[in-house]
Amino acid sequence: MSTSPSKTLSPAELAKLEHAFASDPSSAAYKPLAEAYLSMGRFMEAMVVCKKGVKAHPNAADPRLLLARVYAEQGKDKKALEEALGALQVQPEDKGALRMAGALQLKTGEAEPGKANLLKAYSVDPGDPDTVTLLQQHKIDPPRPAAPQAPVAAPPVQAPTATQQSAASLASGVAATAGTSEPVAAPTPRPAPRAPSGASAAVRAESPAQRQAPAQPRRPQPVVVDEVEDDEDDDSPRGRRNSQQGGGKGKWVTVALLGALVLFIPGYMMYTRHTRNVARELKKHLEASAELLKRDSFDSYKKACEEADKALEVNSDSGLAHGYLAYAYAIRWGEHGGGDEARRRAEEHLAAGMKAGDVSSQLIAAEALVQTYGGKGKEALGKLEETVKGLDAQGRSSSLLYLTLGLIQMNAGDLDRGRDSLERAQVLAPDDPRIYSGLGAVYRRLGQDNTAWKNYDLALRYEKDHPESLLGRSLLMLDQDAPNYPLVQSMLKKLLDAEPPPSPRQLAAAHLARSLLVSRVSASLPNEKPELQQKLVEATGVPLDAQKARAEMLKSEETGFTLDKQNPDLHLIKGRRLLTEGNFDLAAEEIRKAIRVDSSRAQFHVELAKALMGKQGGEKEAAEALQTALKTMGDSPKLVVMLGNAYRRQGKLDDALKQYERAVKDPKAKNPEARLAMGAIYRERSDWTNAQTQLEKASQEFVGQPERSAIALTELARVYQGKGDAAKADETYQRALNADEAFSPAYYFYATLLSKDSKQGPKAKMLAQEYLKRDPSGEHATAARSLTGG
Repeated sequence: MSTSPSKTLSPAELAKLEHAFASDPSSAAYKPLAEAYLSMGRFMEAMVVCKKGVKAHPNAADPRLLLARVYAEQGKDKKALEEALGALQVQPEDKGALRMAGALQLKTGEAEPGKANLLKAYSVDPGDPDTVTLLQQHKIDPPRPAAPQAPVAAPPVQAPTATQQSAASLASGVAATAGTSEPVAAPTPRPAPRAPSGASAAVRAESPAQRQAPAQPRRPQPVVVDEVEDDEDDDSPRGRRNSQQGGGKGKWVTVALLGALVLFIPGYMMYTRHTRNVARELKKHLEASAELLKRDSFDSYKKACEEADKALEVNSDSGLAHGYLAYAYAIRWGEHGGGDEARRRAEEHLAAGMKAGDVSSQLIAAEALVQTYGGKGKEALGKLEETVKGLDAQGRSSSLLYLTLGLIQMNAGDLDRGRDSLERAQVLAPDDPRIYSGLGAVYRRLGQDNTAWKNYDLALRYEKDHPESLLGRSLLMLDQDAPNYPLVQSMLKKLLDAEPPPSPRQLAAAHLARSLLVSRVSASLPNEKPELQQKLVEATGVPLDAQKARAEMLKSEETGFTLDKQNPDLHLIKGRRLLTEGNFDLAAEEIRKAIRVDSSRAQFHVELAKALMGKQGGEKEAAEALQTALKTMGDSPKLVVMLGNAYRRQGKLDDALKQYERAVKDPKAKNPEARLAMGAIYRERSDWTNAQTQLEKASQEFVGQPERSAIALTELARVYQGKGDAAKADETYQRALNADEAFSPAYYFYATLLSKDSKQGPKAKMLAQEYLKRDPSGEHATAARSLTGG
């Protein structure tokens, strides 16, 4: 495979290409832009642009070949081959597609098909240097030209028989009678479709690229006249007599045949025109429904259902339309509070789609979602994992199924596997806002707030004002120690004032988020200067008066619960609000309400454990909640670490170590939280060797998490300090502060190290003062004051 060299573009040239593509994504502007991105190594952007090119030019090989190059440049040969073969489906004689498919097949071990495709590319253009080079590289001999054949004498021209003459005149008469501008061709019989092998073979792609043909009535059969042989010679007297007697009869047969054809051909033309119109109408509604599903909003799901219903009016047996409807209604029921009616419709269309036999990705995803929201999450998870694995083995990975799998895993509390599934979905579909929103949610639960924010931001880039991402960003920001309150207010206002509005469930959650915002702002106002207080009040609309603020907070919560009484997430948000106010008992009770609504969600048990860990003596009950969660979803490393933390809080250090070791038993899995906890216990026991081993691994695994890296490095510096290696401890404390200069304990412990050296006294004092400035009432405040001489 050769690629044409691309010169490095200036920012202005690149911006010009981007503007051209943005102005008309359906034009050929995708090609130079994708090639520019590819030459710069910006594979994600190149992939997105190529996929839009494929969508805009479905019958062209070029965009698929370009997408194949993007995959090939990343070493994803299997995906590249899929796209090259897709290009051959739309243009079987394209030499570039033949050449690329052949080269990739040879590379991936498919020797015979690869050789055949390269030879076919050569036959299309024997002078193409790239094809010749590949043939030489793989030692494939091009076909030799065939020896010239002796000229064959032309057969003698025979005079047309009477029957042929009659047929010719009949055909000219029919053509004149039809009077159409389109040529009439005899229908070509189509081969019978092959039966699919296995259930998975019937799975269709998410987009309606392979359309269902409407159920077709039997075609009218042409009139066939059988010739009967006469044993007697036509020249015999009897033959002549029969000929004379039958002359009138043959004339009538000819007239009858002419009349039949005159009636048949216009009818057949009307039939084929009708069939084309039906297929076109079905395709139009299915494509519209698929596009609306991708937008992932309450309004778009309703409109997607309307388009799929119109598709069923065209063809009531369309399995793809039933799949779209089952998927949309499952989401409207489980995620948007659609109630029993949405559930009933999801189940009805699921059954109809399965009966139709044309199993699509939407239908499989709908089945998993219906089971999950119906309380059979574990069963749904096992079946979906098996299906995804089977499709992967066939080279037919589905972004929609990976997305669904990731969301179910996340809600079951298996955050690491959920993240992996969602990231796989994102690779397969890099412009899907629902995938990015799911990644934002899973990273938020994993505590990786920066990565969560970036994913929510990408979702909003691909779908402006994506409701779930606005809500996710608002709640993520409100989890921070120092939120950007005006930004949260602007996002919540977009949700609450949106037209068309979000779902009742999303609106209810936005009102609860508003309640949390009012609580946080109200608590922070007394600590601000008067001029800043006024700005904050104007930016957020939170009353300065504490009583009025509390009344508004309670009103927001009441509105939310009125909109959606059955949403357990509302109790979770209220529980978090109570946690920020220090009401651990009330927070725990609120989260228990969420569990009573849906006890299958492992995440609720995790949140309950967090609330219980916050109150004095709640560790034992927290451990019980975590054990319940582990029974619900299996051996999740994150939950195991939390269980270890609960044992550690109870002083059961050996039990805690067992849980941490259980969390890192898979050598391939990263679990820095477990290693950090183990390292801290070993340090407390002066087991310097084990402590150093675990903390070094933890600091390496906390990539992209500044605060967690600083904590691990500070613990590691304390180990060196305990061992008496002052130089190494000094270096590691500096690394901790470089990782996150806001982590205040590092200043205090660094000061304790330097205070042992009289020459470092001033610096130790300065570090202790910095600690007190950042955390004046912190755990080490008293000891830090003694280091400052205060």
